[in-house]
Amino acid sequence: MKKQKKAALINDISCIGRCSLTAAMPILSACGIESVPVPTGIFSAHTEFDGFVKEDLTDKMEQFIDHWKSLGIRFDCIYSGYLANRKQTEIVQRFLLDFKKSDTLCIVDPVMGDNGVFYKGIDDSFIADMRFLCSAADIIVPNVTEACMLADIEPEIDGYGMDFVKELLVSLRNITPARIVITGVDLGDDQIGCAVYDSLMGRANMFFTPKTEGRFPGTGDVFASALTAAVMNGKDFADAVQTAMGFTCKCVEATLEAETDRKYGLCFEPEIKNLIKSLE
Repeated sequence: MKKQKKAALINDISCIGRCSLTAAMPILSACGIESVPVPTGIFSAHTEFDGFVKEDLTDKMEQFIDHWKSLGIRFDCIYSGYLANRKQTEIVQRFLLDFKKSDTLCIVDPVMGDNGVFYKGIDDSFIADMRFLCSAADIIVPNVTEACMLADIEPEIDGYGMDFVKELLVSLRNITPARIVITGVDLGDDQIGCAVYDSLMGRANMFFTPKTEGRFPGTGDVFASALTAAVMNGKDFADAVQTAMGFTCKCVEATLEAETDRKYGLCFEPEIKNLIKSLE
């Protein structure tokens, strides 16, 4: 048996809502990757639920780092997601300094906003820190709004075309040498997908799936987790993006079939077996 890979997952725990670590850990674990959580906070439910309760874990994060350093822990991947405050962005920078080796895959999801606005508790003071994290990454996965924030371009919610998407990719290339995946690209033709730039191959591409109207919280976490699993399992970059898109699309379909409240997140559990097969 080949050596099992280990991934540090820096994100919050939203106990209800199937996002962040409650999506990333089961998906990566099922794909054969040891998943080590680095919780940035604990939420009773994600922030689209009224009355959610939260516990900030900023101080504990530093204690985790100190303990793991004393144990000589090594990671094959560091995947950074939701960060609750700017202090946490500094902690992640330190985490990369302490644990990122030349062969450590670093994936940054610069979680800041969607639909042209910031998420609750996030503001424009985060942007410079997120740019720095993206500059240290091997792969970044912003949505369209976050890509605009990073590129200092006025966010476009709809009505944009291919020229706007190309401008975003070029602007992000000036910020980071990482491979780029802009999610949630909607050119208004009943399809939604990703704009991709592979910095290792010097190649840009677009991938689309049929669009389902409405909002599905946690979709970005499911996609980024599947992408991470695919890359860590040896898929080349373009194939990994398409694998993650296909899995996410099937999860949306499963959610619609289950007729559950979309606020509770994607029904990804029944589809994990098919993701595993696609990686074999």
